[in-house]
Amino acid sequence: MDRDSTSIGSGLSAGGSSDSSVPKVDQMSLGVRSSRVGTTYYADSMAERGENDDGASRITTATSVGTQNTLRREDGGRYFNALNDTYFLPSDDDEHARLNKQHTAITLGLGGLYPAPEVVNSILANREGDSPKVLDLGCGTGIWALSVAREFPHCQVVGIDLAPVPVESDSLPENCRFEVDDINNGLSHFYDSFDLVHARLIASGLRDFRKSKAEIEKCLKPGGIMIWMDGDYDILSRDRNVYSIPASEYHPDGSWLTRFFYEMRRFAVGVGRSDIFTMIDTLSGGLWDDELLDPATCQAADLILPVGAWVNDADPGQNQRLKFIGTLMQHDFKNAHRATHPPLTKAGLTPETLTAWSDLADKEMTVMEKPMWFRFIYAWGRRRAKPGASAPPLPAKAPNPDYAPPPYPYFTVFDTPEQTRASFELRNRSKTFRAPPLPPALQH
Repeated sequence: MDRDSTSIGSGLSAGGSSDSSVPKVDQMSLGVRSSRVGTTYYADSMAERGENDDGASRITTATSVGTQNTLRREDGGRYFNALNDTYFLPSDDDEHARLNKQHTAITLGLGGLYPAPEVVNSILANREGDSPKVLDLGCGTGIWALSVAREFPHCQVVGIDLAPVPVESDSLPENCRFEVDDINNGLSHFYDSFDLVHARLIASGLRDFRKSKAEIEKCLKPGGIMIWMDGDYDILSRDRNVYSIPASEYHPDGSWLTRFFYEMRRFAVGVGRSDIFTMIDTLSGGLWDDELLDPATCQAADLILPVGAWVNDADPGQNQRLKFIGTLMQHDFKNAHRATHPPLTKAGLTPETLTAWSDLADKEMTVMEKPMWFRFIYAWGRRRAKPGASAPPLPAKAPNPDYAPPPYPYFTVFDTPEQTRASFELRNRSKTFRAPPLPPALQH
């Protein structure tokens, strides 16, 4: 499957559009200071439609991609956001294609856009006199936010990212808008506003995970649901309780894909000041101890997806699902490790070394002699009615959807912190390998 010819999601081309004649949604919302109230700014030359007092449906269009490119910087032939040096992955057409494939793989594994569907559907149900609000943090290409806006047309959906989303104006629902902001600067202008807050794969760009987590959860209304999702930033072996060993001079038979993830984490922490390890430890323990959340409403889960079409299942439908997910994850990671070349050169690794590693990682994923999995971490819970109290009762139960896919066999829900912590610690006991040598720029 050619990455530039794939289209995934409504109104979003996999690579984004570079056609300057197609109007783009302009998202000149710069959160450059802590909790900048009224963060959305629009250039005088932009055409406007559908403006409300609160800006909820305000849309502006640009006739050129130049406006969006003012929020991006070029490095090593790739474009990156210009607001936050901690987040190390690009924001360009190739990255948008990768993210859309990843979204599809996650959605297929999860069986929908979110966990706890009965709770979410109840909270977001259409009720007279009520317009629930949804906040999508780290919205990437906007595909999750757009999908939720279409599934719940009576809801208002806001997507936030470090760079403009590649959305054309005629594909944007009236109930959806996007803003450019850096969560590290605070979100007090969003406090107590949302019925659902969705934070997916944002932790690598956060410098103080616990502080940002507390700030984000304050954006919930009482009774609203917080859904966290992030990656393990590591590779599991065929045995899903054993981590793959990164290849190095100490472990020449190790995995080169795993080596890329290892170096990504080292760069993110050592150069970008990311708090990624705190995220992995915190979300792997769930949200039961969060002050704002009602522990009786909390759960956690592991969504483990194959990398490559190597898993077999006796059920033909499930087998097809696993093969497609594995293929999407393979395409995702073949693009992901190459996307890290520009930042990893800053760690002192040469372009020649990185190209050689990428070729070896691609060969691994193609030959599949060493089957691999990747773990996504989920944690969710609802905000208390007031400090120390339980969450408000859920509204009337929403009707079940007409169709629900069969349960994915590698999605495990944990009902207690002890369960999720035990699973996390079991996997971590496999990390007994010798660490690869530090890249030159980190040897200090």
